[in-house]
Amino acid sequence: MIAALLKRQFAKFQRRYKYDAAYLCEIADLDAIGALKLGLATGFTGHRFGVPKEAYFAAKITGAEWADCGSCLNLAIAMAVEADIPRESIAALLVGPAANAPEAMALARRYARAVIENDPCLPEVLEACERRWGRRGVAGLASATVSGLFFPLLKRGLGYGNACEPIYRELRSRMGDAGVDAGTSERTS
Repeated sequence: MIAALLKRQFAKFQRRYKYDAAYLCEIADLDAIGALKLGLATGFTGHRFGVPKEAYFAAKITGAEWADCGSCLNLAIAMAVEADIPRESIAALLVGPAANAPEAMALARRYARAVIENDPCLPEVLEACERRWGRRGVAGLASATVSGLFFPLLKRGLGYGNACEPIYRELRSRMGDAGVDAGTSERTS
């Protein structure tokens, strides 16, 4: 019964965002309580902890982009647009120098990348984020970054990587690292 309820919710989510939720339905079939707990984790990763929505979605989009899952990146973008983040701001964040994006989004992107890549500049970026949004806001950025990574990695780990529509791995294989911008060419898929 729990699995059926969850699968109905996943179907609504799938229709709303045009996102393949087959892996979520499989989790519900495998272990309804586990799927329910996954829903609870989603509540946490969706909580902004007071960080502005522009910064939250910049970190989430950066995580999904780094995980190299096109469908998850598209989902994060759709959620950002639904939250009234201008498409132009999202495009500026993803295409070309992040400095072209609004300042809050550029800082959140620097934060997410520093966390994901364990960059030595993390303490400096963390300090800038704390000055701007406080420690509570940093918790929101951490949650957003994890959220952007979590589902692509879960999906890939369950063997649904073919549904991930990789974006950077394919570009690198066709063009070599020279064809991908400097911010993404250091990633490993």
